[in-house]
Amino acid sequence: MSISASPPAAKSKVLNYLVWGCIALGLVLLALKTFWIGYYVIPQNGMDPGLPAGSKLLTLRHPYSGPASVRRGDIVVFVVEEDGQPMHCIWRVVGLPGETVVAAGEILNISGQTVRRQRLREAGGRTLFREQIGSASYEIAFAPAPDQTAPDVTVTVPPGHFFVMGDNRFSAHDSRFIGPIPFRSIVGRKL
Repeated sequence: MSISASPPAAKSKVLNYLVWGCIALGLVLLALKTFWIGYYVIPQNGMDPGLPAGSKLLTLRHPYSGPASVRRGDIVVFVVEEDGQPMHCIWRVVGLPGETVVAAGEILNISGQTVRRQRLREAGGRTLFREQIGSASYEIAFAPAPDQTAPDVTVTVPPGHFFVMGDNRFSAHDSRFIGPIPFRSIVGRKL
């Protein structure tokens, strides 16, 4: 009894399908990356504990139809100019257009309402809290001896702008330093 090998034409057809399938997959991934998906590496600990330095972040490019579609709690990627160069920043939206934000030390107040926090634990020399603003809920961190002190600010967020903050509150160069960000600067939202 002899075993016959597949005809060479069949092997060639399978190989051909495999090559074209890989090419098609590569083109689809390239299109996703180019038009719909952004990829970033978090350079510092401003979004720790959720996104510590070195975290990889996938974003949906240009996810909003207009300022009204931005939600409190969203983690957004936006572009600011620093020393004449565009720089991508990644922070959380805490204040919406028309709201008055007061940020002083550990206190955060939105339009007269002090933001609720629940103490969770101590980790890495910091105290972690669950912060809740309306339906948005996420973890934040405070260091007992901060590297920097953010300025105390009181600002009414202009139309079409957002007040953004890092989750590692004493280690984030956010809207307390740069002011509210314009909607047009937002280029992505965390998936």
